[in-house]
Amino acid sequence: MMNKLCLLAIACLFWAGCKSNAPEESFTKGTARIGASDAVFDVARYVGDQYNEIYPQANVGFFRHPTLALIDSLLRRRYEEVFLDRALSPEESLAFGQQQLKLYSYPVAHYPTYLLVPDCLHVADLDSVGLKRLLEGTAHSWKDFGGQDVPVTVYAPLPGEGAWNSLVNYFGDLDSVAAIICSTNVRMLELAAGDPGSLLIYSQKVADAAGFKKLRWARGELRVPANAKTILETPRWPFMTTFSYVTTQMKGDVAAGYLTFIVSNDGQKMVMKEGYRPASVPVRVVQLQASAEESADSTEDHNNE
Repeated sequence: MMNKLCLLAIACLFWAGCKSNAPEESFTKGTARIGASDAVFDVARYVGDQYNEIYPQANVGFFRHPTLALIDSLLRRRYEEVFLDRALSPEESLAFGQQQLKLYSYPVAHYPTYLLVPDCLHVADLDSVGLKRLLEGTAHSWKDFGGQDVPVTVYAPLPGEGAWNSLVNYFGDLDSVAAIICSTNVRMLELAAGDPGSLLIYSQKVADAAGFKKLRWARGELRVPANAKTILETPRWPFMTTFSYVTTQMKGDVAAGYLTFIVSNDGQKMVMKEGYRPASVPVRVVQLQASAEESADSTEDHNNE
């Protein structure tokens, strides 16, 4: 009996010691590994690095996975938070409800899906009819679009990625797809290198896509220049992605601190600095100055004091 009591006392002391020595986690302290889809990975990691630098006891990192795999892992409770390059579909949201999982989604940034072609290709713009023909494989040469007689090869992202869904949202379900499906944007650039007839459905910073240019979007007599400022400030560019932070938990750990930071004024400024459209417009701090008369009156009052 005495031996059992001793063992119980030792176990209690061990448990108490483990509890007291367990690392405390807070918004600015602790470790988090967050899944991110390909298009959002770079900006998520960039802001995460800034967060880690501001709060040295924070260690927020990211791992890259396809969007559908991240949603499945969240649904199966393998992950508690993920960073996606699109919003969840109604069917996906319904699946979380069926699993009795609460779902919290926070939009973080917006970015266009670009249409890229090699610099040497003599094509400047593309309209919806032409793009659909290329996607479905009913057009085979750039000659049909004012370019050289060069065979067209479409390079597309994985189905389920934000860039792909932006096409489906515009065209609906395509009857067929004639494209080389690429797991990441880096892989897309590798496969398209040296292909003079390539068309890339691309959803990352185009500065990293050396050797390729952006096509304008043609609609009737309208030609929308393919630069981020024009695209983001007008509703005329049809292919947009929304970066969303999705979680099934309301927590107070460092992952929640990172989320709070990236949707804050400072975080949204970082997102905008990287070339993305922030989900909420950062507030500019304006230094109010008195008029000349008020300044003179203020100086006189001060001198009288």
